[in-house]
Amino acid sequence: MKTPADGQFSKVTEFSSFAARARPRAKADGIEVREDELVQITAQRLYRLRCGCGRSWFELQLPHLITCPACEKMGLVSP
Repeated sequence: MKTPADGQFSKVTEFSSFAARARPRAKADGIEVREDELVQITAQRLYRLRCGCGRSWFELQLPHLITCPACEKMGLVSP
């Protein structure tokens, strides 16, 4: 490698890891192919329950029997 005093510089190419990872790798028949990191995604199902008295609330699990928080009557849940 020559020094700047000689008037010549060596060519150094640097790539950031993000730019190298996000760049398209190849194109085949108009389809862009990329490599990317996979992450874990969690899904939750949310149920909206409504009593005959008019009160509604949300639950993460669908119960068969439940007590209404407003009128305190027990009810059968119909899906």
